[in-house]
Amino acid sequence: MKRNPNFPFAPAKFPFFYGWVSMAAGTIGVLCSIPGQTIGVSVFTDYLIDELQLSRDALSTAYLIGTVASSSILTYAGKLYDKFGARFTAIFSAIALALTLVLFSFSTGIAGRFSSLSGIKYSIVSFTIVSILFFVLRFSGQGVLTLASRNLIMKWFDKKRGFANSISSAIQSFGFAVAPLFIAMLIAEFNWQNAYLILALLTILFVGFAYIFYRDNPEECGLIPDGKITEESANKNNAFTPSKDYTLKEARNTWVFWIFALSICFSAFFITGFTFNVISIFESVGYSQQKALGVFLPTSVVSILSAFIGNIVSDYTRLQKILGVYLLACLLSALGLAILHIPIGYYVLILGNGVMGGLFAVLASLTWPRFFGKKHLGAISGLSMSLIVFASAVAPLFFSLIFTTTGAYTYAGYISALMVVVLLVFFGKAKNPQLN
Repeated sequence: MKRNPNFPFAPAKFPFFYGWVSMAAGTIGVLCSIPGQTIGVSVFTDYLIDELQLSRDALSTAYLIGTVASSSILTYAGKLYDKFGARFTAIFSAIALALTLVLFSFSTGIAGRFSSLSGIKYSIVSFTIVSILFFVLRFSGQGVLTLASRNLIMKWFDKKRGFANSISSAIQSFGFAVAPLFIAMLIAEFNWQNAYLILALLTILFVGFAYIFYRDNPEECGLIPDGKITEESANKNNAFTPSKDYTLKEARNTWVFWIFALSICFSAFFITGFTFNVISIFESVGYSQQKALGVFLPTSVVSILSAFIGNIVSDYTRLQKILGVYLLACLLSALGLAILHIPIGYYVLILGNGVMGGLFAVLASLTWPRFFGKKHLGAISGLSMSLIVFASAVAPLFFSLIFTTTGAYTYAGYISALMVVVLLVFFGKAKNPQLN
């Protein structure tokens, strides 16, 4: 498949460095993945439960099945990304995401038709259908589209990678913060089925946008990362420029890959479990629904500041140091949940979630190209993404089972804190392999 990087226009002829266009385009791509992210799915949860005649546990199980299944093939999707590039990978995933959103809109009718034709109970048919739809939704949205869009930004920058990602991360954090309100507004104005159709239409519009503006890397366009390199910038941060391109097999045989990958997974695990059960979590300690939903705004402010500062600092320091701060924030989040029944727990949770979320955006984007090079970036980040998706899949059920068993979420916090402590034990091995 020909990439045709100079069609419909040549990036090399732009009046300024095209990497900034790629940064903006990749950021929009990540935002377009929101319907496939947990924060996008959660807004529709109660409507799907009612219309598809499923219990909350049944819908969570369908979500688990679909998400775990999607995580199992994301590494292969990353290899396809390495072969075909960001443009065609993003287009493919966006088309799949749009079609899935359309099918979600008609899921009740589809389930009803299959049930009447087959004689199988409606809830069984609806459970099967929604499991399949969750598989495609999570694979295309949270998985492939996010992977292609993040890697697009990373490939166009080297020494300015942290600065470019700081701008992108801040916009992403704001977009993810307001997305539930936007989707809820669509549902209130047009009903949940039409809200899915509107999101599908926006995703289809992105397909055309991606074809016009996505370019996989600067080299195939006759450019170099960062644009024109001055002598000063060429001598700056040479220690952070990879000298070796690792294969997937070589990367996964290193300690540092698993320490960073599992650390990044913790954020996906904790935030997903927390978000899915946020109202129940706060009600279990006597807080109102308004108090529960109100936690996201201050958290997003802390997240945006953390992402911006973390990305800027990353251009001048080792990622291992940022990982240390990130893990301490993870520990605060877990302990904040465990002690949420006392007033200070609320503020500890906000601080922990905010810093953890902001630095997640730093580490999930910058680690793999800095540590392992860009040649096999799709395969390596694909494996990381598959682990992230898997972690997000098991979290809702884990939190739910803790609550069902104990009547509270306290032990979910303590067990999560123990996970972070284990990661901190191995923190000393999280060194950049390019510097060994």
